[in-house]
Amino acid sequence: MHSSFLEKYGPWAVITGASSGIGVEFAHQIAEKGLNVVLVARRKQLLESVATTIAAKYKVQTRIIESDLSKDGFHHDILDTIKDIDVGLLVNNAGMNCEGQFYRGSLERNVQMLQLNTRAPFILAYEFGKQFISKGKGGIIFTSSISAFSAHPYLSHYAATKAYILSLAESMNFEFKDKNVDVLALCPGMTKSEMTRGLKDGPMLMDAPPVVKAALDNIGKQAYVVPGFINKTQVFINTRILNRNGAKNLTGSMLKKMLPSANKKKKDSK
Repeated sequence: MHSSFLEKYGPWAVITGASSGIGVEFAHQIAEKGLNVVLVARRKQLLESVATTIAAKYKVQTRIIESDLSKDGFHHDILDTIKDIDVGLLVNNAGMNCEGQFYRGSLERNVQMLQLNTRAPFILAYEFGKQFISKGKGGIIFTSSISAFSAHPYLSHYAATKAYILSLAESMNFEFKDKNVDVLALCPGMTKSEMTRGLKDGPMLMDAPPVVKAALDNIGKQAYVVPGFINKTQVFINTRILNRNGAKNLTGSMLKKMLPSANKKKKDSK
């Protein structure tokens, strides 16, 4: 099983947002399959720690790239660093959130989220996609969200960025499949990570390992995957039972109760 994955997507994988949460778990599970990993994130010290652990545990090679993917020209450093190695898998995982009332975050922070959640993964998919097509094999995984399937009041901008990613991945999946390049959107619900640190533990909050496993098990088989029974049920209700307006109203009511920031008055954002 591991050997076929390595043959199709190895010998190197590039993982963004690899210093914490789902990104770290991607790094571990991909390295366990025998691939060398390039870890990309903003925080160099955390990257070094993850790289050291993975190299020792799985006996694979690692590289780190300290990069802010919301900045112009970020991809040049990544492409320069990996030009001497054979990359067969890109995991577009880096992202950020700003939940709560629409004006809770500053304009600068919301534009940063737009850049990080949409522009950066598009640029990397564009650049690596060309390489994979020229080789006749490879894979791209995007981290989207179950919020991509319907409007999400109090996650309005975040959900919109993830809807873009889901649509992009599904379309690329169709275009690239006859070129032997697999594209998948991973659409998790709430997952234990820095992004959900303030939320109470419960059945809706999944651990990262089964979320990542769902992506690695399903790349090459379908265009998107929703991990977890509760998440699958929510997507089914919002897309198959309710119309878009009904899904929006249900989700908005739920998030207004769940998110403390949905009920706070706006303060100056930094």
